[in-house]
Amino acid sequence: MIVTKDINWYLEEPSRLLQKKPFTRGGTYKSDYKKEVNIASKESVDFDNLTLNSVSQDIYLQEYDPTLHKIRYNMSIPHIAVKVGGNTIDIDDMTVTAAYQKNIHAAHVLHLANKPMEFTLCNVDEKEDYTKLFQEIKQEWEFRNMEGVKYDVISKQKKLADAGLLFRYDKNKNKLHTKVYSYDEGYIVIPNYNEYGEQISCSLYYKTDDNLKVIDTYDDTYHYRLSETLDEENGNGWVIEKELHGFSRCPLLYKRGKVAWEYAQSTIEMWELMANINAVALKRFGTFGLILTGEMDETSFKRDSSTLVINLSGDTKQDAKVIEFPEPKKMLDYLDFLENKISIFSSVSFITPKDISSTGSGGNGIFLAMKNDLALATQSIADWKDFTNAMVYLFQEGLSLESESTNKYNGLKISASLKAWSMESDTTKITNLAMESKWLSRKSIIEKSPDAAPDEWARITKENEENQLQQATQQDINDTAAKAENIAKNNSSEIQSAINKQATSSNM
Repeated sequence: MIVTKDINWYLEEPSRLLQKKPFTRGGTYKSDYKKEVNIASKESVDFDNLTLNSVSQDIYLQEYDPTLHKIRYNMSIPHIAVKVGGNTIDIDDMTVTAAYQKNIHAAHVLHLANKPMEFTLCNVDEKEDYTKLFQEIKQEWEFRNMEGVKYDVISKQKKLADAGLLFRYDKNKNKLHTKVYSYDEGYIVIPNYNEYGEQISCSLYYKTDDNLKVIDTYDDTYHYRLSETLDEENGNGWVIEKELHGFSRCPLLYKRGKVAWEYAQSTIEMWELMANINAVALKRFGTFGLILTGEMDETSFKRDSSTLVINLSGDTKQDAKVIEFPEPKKMLDYLDFLENKISIFSSVSFITPKDISSTGSGGNGIFLAMKNDLALATQSIADWKDFTNAMVYLFQEGLSLESESTNKYNGLKISASLKAWSMESDTTKITNLAMESKWLSRKSIIEKSPDAAPDEWARITKENEENQLQQATQQDINDTAAKAENIAKNNSSEIQSAINKQATSSNM
C-alpha cells in the first residue's frame, strides 16, 4: 500500500514535520571492487555508495565570525608567552584570524542582490488596465522596501545555507506583512514533501520565551500552529490550532543552497594555519640580533627612549655588530598563493588599491578579472528564479487582500528575475540601450533605463497626452485668430467698397 504523505499524515505525528535533509560537507566513497566493461555493456543500476558528513548550521556561524574560527583552538601552533615574576603567561589573543568568509559573503550578495528586481508583464493581451496595475505593483514594491526584503533573504541564505520568507495578511489591520526567518535568529525552516518529493507545506520550528517548542506549518490553504504541552502524567504532547491564511499557495517560501565560502573553506583554514606559524616564527626569530665581543661593564651602555649608545675601548678584541634575519619570502609567497586560490574557489575577485595603477589595464582589466564573479551570479539568478517568481506572486495576492477587490492584481502574470551587478556604469548602460533602440521597443528601453521610475512609461504617456492637448489647444487658438483676421479683412473690404460707391454717387 502506497503511503499518502499529505498534510494529515504529518499532523498525526508532528515529529514528521521536523525531518529535514541535513547539510553536508565531505565524506567517504565506499567501493570494494572494480569492473571492466566495454562500450556495449549493460549492468543493473545501484544506489550511491557515497557517505557524507552532516554539518550543523552552527559551523557556518562559526566560520563567518573570525572570533570563532577553529584556528583559535588549534593546539599545534606555538603560542607566544611572557614571563612575569618567574611565571609563564600565555597570550592567547595573538592568534591571527582572517575575515575571508565575510568578504566572500558580501561579494556574493552584492553581485546577486544589488540591482533592483527586473519585472516583465507576461499577459498576452496587455490591456490598458493591466499596464496600469503593473505600474502600481512596481510602485508598491518600491514603497514597501521589498528590495530590502529580497536583499535580506539572499544574505541569510548565503550565510547560513537556507532561509525562509513569510507573507502574512493581518485581517484586523488589513495589512500585508513580510519577514525573513533564519537559523541565526532562532528559527529553523523545514520544507515538507509528499511521497513524490513535491513540497506540500513548509514549517517554522522555534522556542517561545517560556522555552516551549512551537511548529508553525503552512500549506496552500491553512496555517497550523502546533504548541508543545508539558504533561507529567501522559508525557509531552502537541496542541494543534488551525486558521485560513488567505493566500492561494503556501505563503512561507524556502530557499536552500551552499554558503558563499563553501568551496574555499579548507583553503581559508590552511591560510590561517600558515599565517599563524609565520607570525610566531617572526616574533621569535624575525627581529634583529646584536652581537657584542669583548669585556664591558654597565657604564659602557647609555640609552634614552629611542637610542642605544655603546662605548667601546680601543681594544681590538672588542666588537659590536647587528645582524638581520632573512625575510621569510617563501612563506609570504605561499600565503599569496593561497589567497589567489581562495579567490578562484569562491568566485570572488580580491581587487585592492595596490592592484590598480595608472599604467594598468583600467576598467576593462577589472571587468575581465571579475568574470568568475559574474559567472556565478548568472548561475545563481537561474537558481533563484522560482523563488523570485513566487515572491512577486504572493506580493500581488497580499496587495489584492488589502484592496476592496480581493482579485485586483491576481490577473497579472508577472515574471520577476534578479539582475547581476557588475562594474558597468550607468553611462555605458544608457549607451548600450541607445544602440539597441533599433530592435527594442521604446517601452522596453524605458523600463530598462537605470534612472527610470517604476511608472516611467505612464509618466511619458501622460506627458505626451498633455503635449498633444496643448498643441491641439494652440492650433484651435491659431485657427480662431485666422478666422477672425479673415472676417476683419472681409468686413474692411465691404466697408471700403461701400464708401467708394457712396463717393461715386456724390460725384454724379
